[in-house]
Parts: sequence; C-alpha cells; structure tokens
Amino acid sequence: MNAYLFTAHVVEWRKIPSVTRSGTTDQFQSVELCTSSILFDDTASQAQKRFEAGLRAPSAQGEPNEKKITRIVAAQIVPQLFMEFGSQPLDWPHIYRELEATVRATAEDDSEQGYWVDVNELVRPGKPSASIESLKQELPEDISSGLNWSPDKEWYFLLSVLSPPPPPPDPDAEMEVEGDKFDEEEEDFEMTAPSQTSFPQLADKEAAAVIRARNSVVAAWLWRRFAADTRLATNAILIEPLCWAEGYPKASGE
Repeated sequence: MNAYLFTAHVVEWRKIPSVTRSGTTDQFQSVELCTSSILFDDTASQAQKRFEAGLRAPSAQGEPNEKKITRIVAAQIVPQLFMEFGSQPLDWPHIYRELEATVRATAEDDSEQGYWVDVNELVRPGKPSASIESLKQELPEDISSGLNWSPDKEWYFLLSVLSPPPPPPDPDAEMEVEGDKFDEEEEDFEMTAPSQTSFPQLADKEAAAVIRARNSVVAAWLWRRFAADTRLATNAILIEPLCWAEGYPKASGE
C-alpha cells in the first residue's frame, strides 16, 4: 500500500446570518481554503476519490455549504523516513504517536523549527555541506541564530519536490477573443483560480518525503544528500509541518 500527499484548493460559500431592519436574512460569503492530507491506497486514483469525497462532506456542524474544488495536486511519498543518522522504512503509527506528543509539548512560538527560512536559497543543489556543523557555520548568523541546533530536539518535516516550472509563454502568440466574452471569462477565472503565491503548497509536485531533523535547513540538507544522484537533484523543494494522515496502516498487533 502506497502513501500519497494530496493538497486541494477549495472555494466554499458559507451561509452567514445578517440582521437587517426587516429581520434576519442569510447571506453567502466565499472563503478560500487550502488543505492537505496523506492517504493510503494501492493507486493514486483510488486515494484521490476518497480525498475528494472527504472535501465534499458536510462540515462538522452539518452545514450544507456549497463547495468548489478548483485544484488538486498529488505526490507519492518516498517510503523511507530520512534522519540525521540514515534512513529506515516509514513506521506511520510510531510517527504519529510521536507527532501527537510533540504537538502537545511544543510552544506556540515554533520559529526555531525554521519554516520561515528560504531553504532553496540556502541549501542549493550541488555538493552538500560535509556535516551539520559545517552547514551551520556556512549560514548567515542572523538565520543560524534563530534555528534549533540541539540534536535532542527534533521534528517531523514534510518535504515536497516541486515540478520544474513550465516554459514561458510565446510572446508572438496572439489570442483573438471577443472583448466582452474575454472579460467575463477572465473575471470568473480570477475569482476561483488559486494563487500559488498565496498557496505555494498548490505547486505541481514530483514526490514527497518525511524527514526528522532539528530544523528545516537540516531537513533540506538531508534531502539534497539523498537526491544528489537522482533525477530530482536540482528540483526546488517546499518544507512544511507533517500533516495528518487518514487511515494509515496499523502496526502488527494493534
């Protein structure tokens, strides 16, 4: 059974009561949501059907809000947990037991984990640093000082390997459309199309990986070391907190 990372952009129209002079009326407000989940199945298509069904399900309050799924991206997760001392097969029950304990113990200020760092700028493809200590020394002081470097404190990171960007449009290509029709279509597109500037998680992905490390820079370094001799060596990456999984395989005896 494979593990897949799914991320979706959803536009939801929520019913909001509004009090007027003539009484209470219902108005609808559109809300953009970006949600991710890990699902397990034999194929990506089967897992995606379950993911979409979950997105369309009523809210916990049972409100039948209207939803429109505008984009879904998926990637298969590499079946290895990458760590500072090597790698091992992913043990999902163990990972999520530890994740629950970590979430309870982590303070609200999680800046030392390093999600604010531009890892593509600081951990570039090529020959990686020889060690974590040398990696730390090569970082600018204002970045290094804000990260956790204690090996006794580690977190689970979700790393996505992004697809190469598409080629730029042909400047000589011309689009002939009627003015009014074009304006209407463009307005509808802008209303529902997700922005990858606002939601970088919606970029196309080649693969995903789970990494346990002391900060995001070390997580990126571990991936660059692993991918150095693969076709994914030069791809940009995105690092996020590990999201929750739906129906992960249980350990033997559970």
